[in-house]
Amino acid sequence: MSVDTAPWVLPPVWPVPREWPGERCFVICSGESVKAQRKLIPLLKGRVIAVKHGVLTRPDADVLFLSGEGTADVARQLIPVFTGKYIIVRGKSDPSLPAHVKRVTRTKDHDHLCDLPGHVAGRDAGTSAIDLAYHFGATEIIVLGYDMTGGHFCKHPLPYPPEQHFQRHMEVLPKFAADAKAKGIRIVNCSPISRVECFERQPLEAFL
Repeated sequence: MSVDTAPWVLPPVWPVPREWPGERCFVICSGESVKAQRKLIPLLKGRVIAVKHGVLTRPDADVLFLSGEGTADVARQLIPVFTGKYIIVRGKSDPSLPAHVKRVTRTKDHDHLCDLPGHVAGRDAGTSAIDLAYHFGATEIIVLGYDMTGGHFCKHPLPYPPEQHFQRHMEVLPKFAADAKAKGIRIVNCSPISRVECFERQPLEAFL
């Protein structure tokens, strides 16, 4: 069988290196509240994980994290914008993506931070990105645009997800938050219109 016709083999999961021990990490999601914070985001000091379209606010993020339906199509739009170190895909990846893209997979347990370095918990990309920051070693994780209200700050493949979509995502968060706290991980939700109340709430200005 020639190389051109050989079946594509799914890349192995990537063991996330512990490169940020004890550091602060900002996780930028794509909720509508990012519109009000967009001028502040370039001023933030610390590690940054940009979840999908969050990279439009910080092209220099340490990580561009991609997941969900249509990942390859979204990736082709966003990868040219990204100037940081790692592109990480959650799930099946795609043969059309660049060879340097890393892959992690999702655990079935969404109530706890996963300790397996190639796996992430969370039913939504934001929670999986929190777990990713945990794998890198961050102990203070600041979440932006984690609204769970519907709108996005940018054009998005699923502009207004159904309510049951949010309910399913949020039902695991109280146990997830309790587990993170027990492990000494501080998670702060700086999304001003967020419906997620199980994490500590602070204004983004507190971290400038």
